[in-house]
Amino acid sequence: MASSHPHFVAFDWNGTVVPLFGSPVFPGVADAIAKLRAKKIPVIVVSRASKAEITAEVERSGIKFDAVYGCNSKMPILSELRAQFGRGLYIGDLPSDQRDAIGADLDFIQAIVAPNTMLIAGVGSTIKSFDELEAVFLAMFGGER
Repeated sequence: MASSHPHFVAFDWNGTVVPLFGSPVFPGVADAIAKLRAKKIPVIVVSRASKAEITAEVERSGIKFDAVYGCNSKMPILSELRAQFGRGLYIGDLPSDQRDAIGADLDFIQAIVAPNTMLIAGVGSTIKSFDELEAVFLAMFGGER
């Protein structure tokens, strides 16, 4: 078990927080994010979308995030966040999300939520619903921060 919590948690958007742009957020997302923020862990969106598009999506969701990044390539943003905050966690749904997390030296959790139910080969931690996030987080990082 790892000895310390991440200093930030970043989420992919499309396929992770929502099924598709314009869709309602997956059940349990808002509560899971509120629990992370209650632990004083910055919660950030890093999405392969334009800044305007992802900002509008986040505002539409009504969920409070500490920062929102729209980009063509996630790894440079994730690497900058790693340099700024230290240890981090990225939650995404695709193999490219895992590669970006590994490339930025971040821990990774795969969100296997509809419509994407394909397990990434070699992934260590997964959630099938956001109700599982707290338990998986505790299993990865231990108790209180």
